[in-house]
Amino acid sequence: MEIMRTDLFEHPAVKAWSELLPGRVEPESIEILKEHRKSAVYRLTGVGPGGSAVIAKRCRMATALIERTIYEEILPHRPITALHYYGFTQEDDEFCWLFLEDAGREQFSPLLEEHRTLAARWLARMHTSAAHVAAAARLPDRGPDHYLEHLRSGRHTILSNLTNSALTADDLAILETIISLCDTLELRWSRVEEECEGLPSTLVHGDFQPKNVHVRVSRAGTGLFPIDWETAGWGIAAADLAPAAGHVSTPQVDIALYGSMVRECWPGLDLQAIQRLVTVGGLFRRLAAVHWASRGLAYEYVEEPMACMRIYLAELSETNLAAKWTK
Repeated sequence: MEIMRTDLFEHPAVKAWSELLPGRVEPESIEILKEHRKSAVYRLTGVGPGGSAVIAKRCRMATALIERTIYEEILPHRPITALHYYGFTQEDDEFCWLFLEDAGREQFSPLLEEHRTLAARWLARMHTSAAHVAAAARLPDRGPDHYLEHLRSGRHTILSNLTNSALTADDLAILETIISLCDTLELRWSRVEEECEGLPSTLVHGDFQPKNVHVRVSRAGTGLFPIDWETAGWGIAAADLAPAAGHVSTPQVDIALYGSMVRECWPGLDLQAIQRLVTVGGLFRRLAAVHWASRGLAYEYVEEPMACMRIYLAELSETNLAAKWTK
């Protein structure tokens, strides 16, 4: 992790922070957590209340508006732990900055029973308490149609890059199998839609996985703090409950506990219905993962996206075999 210690006042994140909250604006240091052309995340040490760190996130306006709605209008009013949101500043017509409390450095681990319990309680409270919130219902659709679009976009991107000379014969065989699987899934997508019928819709995070969830211990106890809500929206809770792509054998949530809690609001959501959510969510997450990985096929070095594609193909095949969507 790169740490900057000089000329900090001139950094764009610091300038944006000074617009939002004039006062002590020069940090002790700036940690670069992520830095790309279209997005960046920095930790500004020492500029928050009591000398705490502040997370500065630069992102596209469309993405920021989703997160801003969640941090301003939804999370503060739900019975869950949530990061303090300091505010929003606009850089130009395309980009803006979000400023948040630092979640700390300990990430969620589905290998720990305590963390799976925390996740079950947090998600159950979030899903049930947000189900009737108007601001949540206005968020982008994250139902079956959204993931069908992931399927189509991922397949299109793969097809567009099959001529990349960096791809080996084995790579091409993997990609062609994924294309064929996507073709079959699309033809039988009505089966997926049927599995979603009757399941309650609510606010969903959309990318609930270890890198996007932090755990923090305080005097009040141990709390869960999900970050990166840009893929959040309105839909069934499937993707939030399913294991992340690449980790199919590692449950993220204590499903029995989750079920016992949500049935207070959704009495019809028995264990069988929740398992449907997990199965459908597994499909959704892997189609999204294929789409995201497919973007890397346009470049000279394809080892990383192809390593992911091999994993996702195996998991998609296992999920589809279990659910019999392509039979």
